[in-house]
Amino acid sequence: MNRDLRYWKEAATVILAAGVRNNLVNTSATSTQTCRPPLSVPKRERTLTYSRLETALFDYAVLMLQRSSKSSFMPHAQVFPGGTVDPSDFSNEWIQMFQPFCEPPNFKIGAVRQPAKRPPIFAMDRRKLGSEIPGEVAFRICAIRETFEESGILLVKPNAPDKYLKSQEAIQYDQKELAIWRPLLQKNAENFMKLCRELDCIPNIWALKEWSNWLTPTFVKGKRFDAVFFICCLQEIPFTLHDGRETIQHNWMSPLDFIEGYNSGKFYVPTPQWYELGRLCRLPHLQELQQFSQDRASDGCERWFPIRLVASDGSAILYPGDELYPEDPDYTGEREMDISSSKTLEQLRLEVTRLHRIELRDQHNTALYVNIEPPYKHVHPLMIKAQL
Repeated sequence: MNRDLRYWKEAATVILAAGVRNNLVNTSATSTQTCRPPLSVPKRERTLTYSRLETALFDYAVLMLQRSSKSSFMPHAQVFPGGTVDPSDFSNEWIQMFQPFCEPPNFKIGAVRQPAKRPPIFAMDRRKLGSEIPGEVAFRICAIRETFEESGILLVKPNAPDKYLKSQEAIQYDQKELAIWRPLLQKNAENFMKLCRELDCIPNIWALKEWSNWLTPTFVKGKRFDAVFFICCLQEIPFTLHDGRETIQHNWMSPLDFIEGYNSGKFYVPTPQWYELGRLCRLPHLQELQQFSQDRASDGCERWFPIRLVASDGSAILYPGDELYPEDPDYTGEREMDISSSKTLEQLRLEVTRLHRIELRDQHNTALYVNIEPPYKHVHPLMIKAQL
Protein backbone atom coordinates (compact mmCIF):
# COMPACT_ATOMS: atom_id res chain seq x y z
CA MET A 1 0.00 0.00 0.00
CA ASN A 2 1.15 3.54 -0.73
CA ARG A 3 1.97 5.22 2.56
CA ASP A 4 2.83 8.47 0.76
CA LEU A 5 -0.84 9.21 0.08
CA ARG A 6 -2.03 11.56 2.80
CA TYR A 7 -5.45 12.64 1.59
CA TRP A 8 -6.45 9.78 -0.70
CA LYS A 9 -6.96 6.10 0.00
CA GLU A 10 -6.17 3.67 -2.81
CA ALA A 11 -9.18 1.79 -4.10
CA ALA A 12 -10.37 -0.41 -6.96
CA THR A 13 -13.71 -0.66 -8.75
CA VAL A 14 -15.05 -2.95 -11.44
CA ILE A 15 -17.68 -2.09 -14.04
CA LEU A 16 -19.52 -5.39 -14.53
CA ALA A 17 -21.38 -5.79 -17.83
CA ALA A 18 -23.37 -8.98 -18.43
CA GLY A 19 -25.28 -10.21 -21.46
CA VAL A 20 -29.05 -10.30 -21.41
CA ARG A 21 -30.57 -13.34 -23.12
CA ASN A 22 -33.77 -12.74 -25.09
CA ASN A 23 -33.58 -9.15 -23.84
CA LEU A 24 -34.75 -10.15 -20.39
CA VAL A 25 -32.88 -9.72 -17.12
CA ASN A 26 -32.64 -12.83 -14.93
CA THR A 27 -35.06 -11.98 -12.15
CA SER A 28 -33.29 -14.34 -9.74
CA ALA A 29 -30.15 -12.25 -10.13
CA THR A 30 -31.46 -8.70 -10.10
CA SER A 31 -33.97 -6.45 -8.44
CA THR A 32 -34.76 -4.28 -11.42
CA GLN A 33 -36.20 -4.07 -14.88
CA THR A 34 -35.63 -5.48 -18.36
CA CYS A 35 -33.19 -4.17 -20.93
CA ARG A 36 -34.17 -3.10 -24.41
CA PRO A 37 -33.26 -5.07 -27.53
CA PRO A 38 -29.93 -4.18 -29.19
CA LEU A 39 -29.57 -1.45 -31.77
CA SER A 40 -26.32 0.12 -32.89
CA VAL A 41 -25.35 3.62 -31.77
CA PRO A 42 -22.97 5.63 -34.02
CA LYS A 43 -19.46 5.33 -32.57
CA ARG A 44 -18.25 8.80 -33.49
CA GLU A 45 -21.42 10.77 -32.99
CA ARG A 46 -20.34 13.42 -30.50
CA THR A 47 -23.39 15.62 -30.53
CA LEU A 48 -26.01 13.00 -29.74
CA THR A 49 -28.40 14.53 -27.24
CA TYR A 50 -30.46 12.86 -24.55
CA SER A 51 -33.67 12.97 -26.61
CA ARG A 52 -32.03 10.88 -29.34
CA LEU A 53 -30.43 8.59 -26.75
CA GLU A 54 -33.90 7.42 -25.81
CA THR A 55 -33.77 5.13 -28.84
CA ALA A 56 -30.38 3.60 -27.93
CA LEU A 57 -30.78 -0.10 -27.16
CA PHE A 58 -28.47 -2.53 -25.39
CA ASP A 59 -27.93 -6.29 -25.27
CA TYR A 60 -26.28 -6.16 -21.84
CA ALA A 61 -26.88 -4.82 -18.35
CA VAL A 62 -24.50 -3.15 -15.90
CA LEU A 63 -24.39 -3.77 -12.16
CA MET A 64 -24.70 -0.88 -9.74
CA LEU A 65 -25.20 -1.02 -6.00
CA GLN A 66 -27.08 1.49 -3.87
CA ARG A 67 -25.04 2.60 -0.89
CA SER A 68 -26.65 2.69 2.53
CA SER A 69 -27.92 5.95 4.01
CA LYS A 70 -25.49 5.31 6.87
CA SER A 71 -22.50 5.19 4.55
CA SER A 72 -19.77 7.69 5.41
CA PHE A 73 -19.01 8.18 1.70
CA MET A 74 -21.70 9.03 -0.86
CA PRO A 75 -24.76 7.75 1.04
CA HIS A 76 -27.70 6.66 -1.14
CA ALA A 77 -25.55 6.77 -4.29
CA GLN A 78 -25.59 4.19 -7.07
CA VAL A 79 -22.01 2.95 -7.50
CA PHE A 80 -20.08 0.16 -9.17
CA PRO A 81 -18.85 -2.56 -6.78
CA GLY A 82 -15.44 -1.92 -5.26
CA GLY A 83 -13.62 -0.57 -2.24
CA THR A 84 -10.33 0.31 -0.59
CA VAL A 85 -7.24 -1.81 -1.00
CA ASP A 86 -6.12 -4.01 1.89
CA PRO A 87 -2.51 -4.99 2.70
CA SER A 88 -3.48 -8.60 2.01
CA ASP A 89 -4.13 -7.69 -1.64
CA PHE A 90 -0.37 -7.05 -1.90
CA SER A 91 0.60 -10.16 0.08
CA ASN A 92 3.52 -12.06 -1.43
CA GLU A 93 1.61 -15.26 -0.67
CA TRP A 94 -0.37 -14.62 -3.87
CA ILE A 95 2.75 -15.52 -5.87
CA GLN A 96 2.50 -19.11 -4.67
CA MET A 97 -1.26 -19.10 -5.24
CA PHE A 98 -0.83 -18.13 -8.90
CA GLN A 99 1.88 -20.68 -9.64
CA PRO A 100 2.29 -22.55 -11.94
CA PHE A 101 -0.02 -20.45 -14.14
CA CYS A 102 2.00 -17.26 -14.00
CA GLU A 103 4.62 -15.40 -12.04
CA PRO A 104 5.92 -11.89 -11.42
CA PRO A 105 6.30 -9.32 -12.71
CA ASN A 106 3.24 -9.18 -15.02
CA PHE A 107 1.32 -12.37 -14.11
CA LYS A 108 0.32 -12.73 -17.81
CA ILE A 109 -1.99 -9.71 -17.72
CA GLY A 110 0.00 -8.02 -20.46
CA ALA A 111 2.27 -5.01 -20.42
CA VAL A 112 0.88 -1.49 -20.81
CA ARG A 113 2.53 0.47 -23.61
CA GLN A 114 1.73 3.90 -22.23
CA PRO A 115 3.73 6.59 -24.05
CA ALA A 116 3.08 9.29 -21.45
CA LYS A 117 3.48 9.09 -17.68
CA ARG A 118 1.81 6.10 -16.08
CA PRO A 119 -0.68 6.99 -13.29
CA PRO A 120 1.19 6.93 -9.95
CA ILE A 121 -1.15 4.26 -8.56
CA PHE A 122 0.35 1.88 -11.14
CA ALA A 123 3.81 3.44 -11.56
CA MET A 124 4.83 3.08 -7.92
CA ASP A 125 7.39 0.34 -7.32
CA ARG A 126 5.65 -1.71 -4.65
CA ARG A 127 8.87 -3.58 -3.91
CA LYS A 128 9.95 -0.49 -1.98
CA LEU A 129 7.01 -1.23 0.32
CA GLY A 130 7.93 -4.90 0.66
CA SER A 131 5.60 -6.41 -1.94
CA GLU A 132 6.47 -8.32 -5.10
CA ILE A 133 2.87 -7.91 -6.27
CA PRO A 134 2.57 -5.00 -8.75
CA GLY A 135 -0.31 -2.59 -8.54
CA GLU A 136 -1.81 -3.93 -11.78
CA VAL A 137 -2.33 -7.28 -10.02
CA ALA A 138 -3.10 -6.18 -6.45
CA PHE A 139 -5.82 -3.73 -7.47
CA ARG A 140 -7.49 -6.43 -9.57
CA ILE A 141 -7.44 -8.71 -6.53
CA CYS A 142 -8.92 -5.87 -4.48
CA ALA A 143 -11.72 -5.24 -7.00
CA ILE A 144 -12.58 -8.96 -7.16
CA ARG A 145 -12.59 -9.30 -3.37
CA GLU A 146 -14.75 -6.21 -2.85
CA THR A 147 -17.16 -7.29 -5.60
CA PHE A 148 -17.72 -10.58 -3.79
CA GLU A 149 -18.16 -8.87 -0.43
CA GLU A 150 -20.72 -6.37 -1.78
CA SER A 151 -22.62 -8.38 -4.40
CA GLY A 152 -21.86 -12.07 -3.86
CA ILE A 153 -20.35 -12.35 -7.36
CA LEU A 154 -17.12 -14.34 -7.21
CA LEU A 155 -14.82 -13.63 -10.16
CA VAL A 156 -12.38 -16.52 -9.83
CA LYS A 157 -10.95 -19.33 -11.95
CA PRO A 158 -10.49 -23.00 -11.06
CA ASN A 159 -7.02 -24.07 -10.03
CA ALA A 160 -6.45 -25.73 -13.41
CA PRO A 161 -4.12 -25.40 -16.45
CA ASP A 162 -3.73 -21.93 -17.90
CA LYS A 163 -5.91 -22.72 -20.93
CA TYR A 164 -8.71 -21.55 -18.66
CA LEU A 165 -7.19 -18.09 -18.32
CA LYS A 166 -9.11 -16.89 -21.41
CA SER A 167 -12.50 -17.55 -19.84
CA GLN A 168 -14.32 -14.56 -18.36
CA GLU A 169 -17.30 -16.23 -16.73
CA ALA A 170 -18.11 -16.19 -13.03
CA ILE A 171 -17.94 -19.72 -11.62
CA GLN A 172 -21.14 -20.84 -9.96
CA TYR A 173 -20.52 -22.25 -6.49
CA ASP A 174 -23.02 -23.41 -3.92
CA GLN A 175 -24.62 -20.20 -2.67
CA LYS A 176 -24.97 -21.51 0.86
CA GLU A 177 -21.22 -22.07 1.00
CA LEU A 178 -20.47 -18.63 -0.41
CA ALA A 179 -22.88 -17.05 2.07
CA ILE A 180 -20.66 -18.36 4.85
CA TRP A 181 -17.56 -16.76 3.37
CA ARG A 182 -18.94 -13.27 2.69
CA PRO A 183 -19.14 -12.09 6.32
CA LEU A 184 -15.73 -13.63 6.96
CA LEU A 185 -14.22 -11.47 4.21
CA GLN A 186 -16.10 -8.41 5.43
CA LYS A 187 -14.57 -8.96 8.86
CA ASN A 188 -11.05 -9.66 7.59
CA ALA A 189 -9.87 -9.25 3.99
CA GLU A 190 -7.14 -11.84 4.56
CA ASN A 191 -9.86 -14.48 4.47
CA PHE A 192 -10.08 -14.03 0.69
CA MET A 193 -6.88 -16.01 0.29
CA LYS A 194 -8.29 -18.69 2.61
CA LEU A 195 -11.44 -18.83 0.48
CA CYS A 196 -9.37 -19.36 -2.67
CA ARG A 197 -7.43 -22.18 -1.03
CA GLU A 198 -10.60 -23.81 0.29
CA LEU A 199 -12.40 -23.64 -3.07
CA ASP A 200 -9.22 -24.45 -5.02
CA CYS A 201 -9.45 -21.33 -7.19
CA ILE A 202 -7.58 -18.12 -7.99
CA PRO A 203 -8.81 -14.55 -8.62
CA ASN A 204 -9.59 -14.07 -12.30
CA ILE A 205 -7.35 -11.03 -12.71
CA TRP A 206 -7.25 -11.60 -16.50
CA ALA A 207 -10.97 -10.90 -16.91
CA LEU A 208 -10.54 -7.33 -15.62
CA LYS A 209 -9.35 -4.79 -18.19
CA GLU A 210 -7.87 -1.46 -17.18
CA TRP A 211 -10.41 1.32 -17.84
CA SER A 212 -9.80 4.58 -15.92
CA ASN A 213 -8.31 6.22 -12.82
CA TRP A 214 -10.26 8.77 -10.78
CA LEU A 215 -9.14 10.96 -7.89
CA THR A 216 -11.85 12.21 -5.56
CA PRO A 217 -11.83 16.03 -6.00
CA THR A 218 -10.90 18.28 -3.10
CA PHE A 219 -14.35 19.91 -3.01
CA VAL A 220 -15.83 16.58 -1.86
CA LYS A 221 -15.73 16.66 1.93
CA GLY A 222 -14.75 13.65 3.96
CA LYS A 223 -13.08 10.60 2.43
CA ARG A 224 -11.13 10.79 -0.81
CA PHE A 225 -10.03 7.92 -3.02
CA ASP A 226 -7.48 7.26 -5.72
CA ALA A 227 -9.60 4.67 -7.51
CA VAL A 228 -8.75 2.39 -10.41
CA PHE A 229 -11.73 1.44 -12.58
CA PHE A 230 -11.60 -1.92 -14.37
CA ILE A 231 -14.20 -3.39 -16.72
CA CYS A 232 -15.30 -7.02 -16.93
CA CYS A 233 -17.72 -8.56 -19.45
CA LEU A 234 -19.75 -11.66 -18.60
CA GLN A 235 -22.01 -13.60 -20.97
CA GLU A 236 -24.81 -13.91 -18.41
CA ILE A 237 -25.93 -12.14 -15.26
CA PRO A 238 -24.68 -14.19 -12.29
CA PHE A 239 -26.48 -14.68 -9.01
CA THR A 240 -26.34 -11.31 -7.26
CA LEU A 241 -27.21 -10.31 -3.70
CA HIS A 242 -26.32 -7.02 -2.02
CA ASP A 243 -24.78 -7.32 1.43
CA GLY A 244 -27.50 -5.41 3.31
CA ARG A 245 -24.87 -3.40 5.16
CA GLU A 246 -22.80 -1.13 2.94
CA THR A 247 -25.21 -1.71 0.05
CA ILE A 248 -28.99 -1.99 0.37
CA GLN A 249 -30.01 -2.72 -3.23
CA HIS A 250 -28.49 -4.11 -6.41
CA ASN A 251 -29.55 -3.09 -9.91
CA TRP A 252 -28.80 -4.69 -13.28
CA MET A 253 -29.88 -2.20 -15.93
CA SER A 254 -28.64 -0.81 -19.22
CA PRO A 255 -26.36 2.26 -19.05
CA LEU A 256 -29.14 4.36 -20.53
CA ASP A 257 -31.65 3.19 -17.90
CA PHE A 258 -29.29 4.33 -15.14
CA ILE A 259 -28.88 7.72 -16.83
CA GLU A 260 -32.65 8.04 -17.22
CA GLY A 261 -33.13 7.17 -13.55
CA TYR A 262 -30.61 9.81 -12.54
CA ASN A 263 -32.07 12.51 -14.80
CA SER A 264 -35.60 11.82 -13.53
CA GLY A 265 -34.48 12.05 -9.89
CA LYS A 266 -35.15 8.38 -9.21
CA PHE A 267 -31.68 7.93 -7.77
CA TYR A 268 -28.30 9.60 -7.43
CA VAL A 269 -25.31 8.66 -9.59
CA PRO A 270 -21.95 10.34 -8.77
CA THR A 271 -20.23 12.10 -11.67
CA PRO A 272 -17.47 9.48 -12.23
CA GLN A 273 -20.08 6.73 -12.57
CA TRP A 274 -22.28 9.02 -14.69
CA TYR A 275 -19.32 9.70 -16.97
CA GLU A 276 -18.49 6.00 -17.33
CA LEU A 277 -22.12 5.11 -18.04
CA GLY A 278 -22.04 7.71 -20.80
CA ARG A 279 -18.96 6.04 -22.26
CA LEU A 280 -20.79 2.72 -22.33
CA CYS A 281 -23.58 4.37 -24.33
CA ARG A 282 -21.18 4.39 -27.27
CA LEU A 283 -20.89 0.60 -27.07
CA PRO A 284 -24.39 -0.91 -26.85
CA HIS A 285 -23.34 -4.46 -27.81
CA LEU A 286 -21.59 -6.68 -25.28
CA GLN A 287 -19.32 -8.21 -27.91
CA GLU A 288 -18.33 -4.75 -29.11
CA LEU A 289 -17.65 -3.59 -25.54
CA GLN A 290 -15.60 -6.69 -24.76
CA GLN A 291 -13.52 -6.32 -27.92
CA PHE A 292 -12.98 -2.61 -27.33
CA SER A 293 -11.82 -3.11 -23.73
CA GLN A 294 -9.50 -5.89 -24.85
CA ASP A 295 -8.02 -3.92 -27.77
CA ARG A 296 -7.22 -0.80 -25.73
CA ALA A 297 -6.09 -2.63 -22.56
CA SER A 298 -2.41 -2.22 -23.40
CA ASP A 299 -2.79 1.55 -23.87
CA GLY A 300 -3.39 2.24 -20.19
CA CYS A 301 -5.34 5.17 -18.77
CA GLU A 302 -4.93 8.70 -17.48
CA ARG A 303 -5.30 9.88 -13.89
CA TRP A 304 -8.17 12.35 -13.68
CA PHE A 305 -8.38 14.92 -10.91
CA PRO A 306 -11.68 16.83 -11.38
CA ILE A 307 -11.57 20.58 -10.72
CA ARG A 308 -14.70 22.56 -9.86
CA LEU A 309 -15.55 25.76 -11.74
CA VAL A 310 -18.07 27.90 -9.84
CA ALA A 311 -20.11 30.22 -12.07
CA SER A 312 -22.95 32.67 -11.37
CA ASP A 313 -25.67 30.18 -12.35
CA GLY A 314 -24.19 26.83 -11.37
CA SER A 315 -20.97 24.90 -11.44
CA ALA A 316 -18.93 22.79 -13.82
CA ILE A 317 -16.51 19.92 -13.34
CA LEU A 318 -13.38 20.37 -15.45
CA TYR A 319 -11.35 17.43 -16.72
CA PRO A 320 -7.88 17.22 -18.30
CA GLY A 321 -7.84 18.75 -21.77
CA ASP A 322 -10.34 21.50 -21.02
CA GLU A 323 -8.97 24.97 -21.74
CA LEU A 324 -9.67 26.14 -18.18
CA TYR A 325 -8.16 23.06 -16.53
CA PRO A 326 -5.10 24.06 -14.45
CA GLU A 327 -1.74 23.32 -16.06
CA ASP A 328 -0.30 22.08 -12.76
CA PRO A 329 -3.03 20.83 -10.39
CA ASP A 330 -2.13 20.47 -6.72
CA TYR A 331 -2.03 16.68 -6.38
CA THR A 332 -0.96 16.96 -2.76
CA GLY A 333 -4.57 17.65 -1.76
CA GLU A 334 -3.44 20.35 0.64
CA ARG A 335 -5.86 22.95 -0.73
CA GLU A 336 -9.05 23.16 -2.73
CA MET A 337 -8.62 23.79 -6.44
CA ASP A 338 -11.91 25.62 -7.11
CA ILE A 339 -12.03 28.24 -9.87
CA SER A 340 -14.62 31.00 -9.42
CA SER A 341 -16.15 33.42 -11.92
CA SER A 342 -19.00 35.94 -11.98
CA LYS A 343 -19.88 34.82 -15.54
CA THR A 344 -22.50 32.27 -16.47
CA LEU A 345 -21.70 28.70 -17.44
CA GLU A 346 -22.67 29.45 -21.03
CA GLN A 347 -20.42 32.53 -21.21
CA LEU A 348 -17.49 30.56 -19.83
CA ARG A 349 -18.14 27.77 -22.33
CA LEU A 350 -18.38 30.04 -25.37
CA GLU A 351 -15.13 31.83 -24.52
CA VAL A 352 -12.94 28.75 -25.01
CA THR A 353 -12.21 26.34 -27.87
CA ARG A 354 -11.23 23.16 -25.99
CA LEU A 355 -14.00 21.65 -23.91
CA HIS A 356 -13.99 18.74 -21.50
CA ARG A 357 -16.44 19.53 -18.74
CA ILE A 358 -19.70 18.60 -17.06
CA GLU A 359 -22.07 21.43 -16.21
CA LEU A 360 -24.39 21.07 -13.21
CA ARG A 361 -27.22 23.48 -12.55
CA ASP A 362 -28.70 21.20 -9.91
CA GLN A 363 -28.21 17.61 -8.77
CA HIS A 364 -30.20 16.08 -11.63
CA ASN A 365 -29.55 18.59 -14.41
CA THR A 366 -26.19 17.52 -15.81
CA ALA A 367 -24.72 18.13 -19.27
CA LEU A 368 -21.43 17.02 -20.79
CA TYR A 369 -19.48 19.19 -23.25
CA VAL A 370 -16.41 17.68 -24.89
CA ASN A 371 -14.74 18.33 -28.26
CA ILE A 372 -11.22 16.98 -27.73
CA GLU A 373 -9.82 13.62 -28.77
CA PRO A 374 -9.84 11.08 -25.92
CA PRO A 375 -6.34 9.90 -24.99
CA TYR A 376 -5.13 6.30 -24.88
CA LYS A 377 -7.57 5.09 -27.56
CA HIS A 378 -10.48 5.57 -25.18
CA VAL A 379 -13.92 7.02 -25.90
CA HIS A 380 -15.70 10.00 -24.44
CA PRO A 381 -19.31 9.70 -23.30
CA LEU A 382 -22.05 10.62 -25.69
CA MET A 383 -23.07 14.23 -25.09
CA ILE A 384 -25.99 13.53 -22.81
CA LYS A 385 -28.20 16.38 -21.70
CA ALA A 386 -31.40 15.93 -19.77
CA GLN A 387 -34.50 17.50 -21.26
CA LEU A 388 -36.21 18.91 -18.19
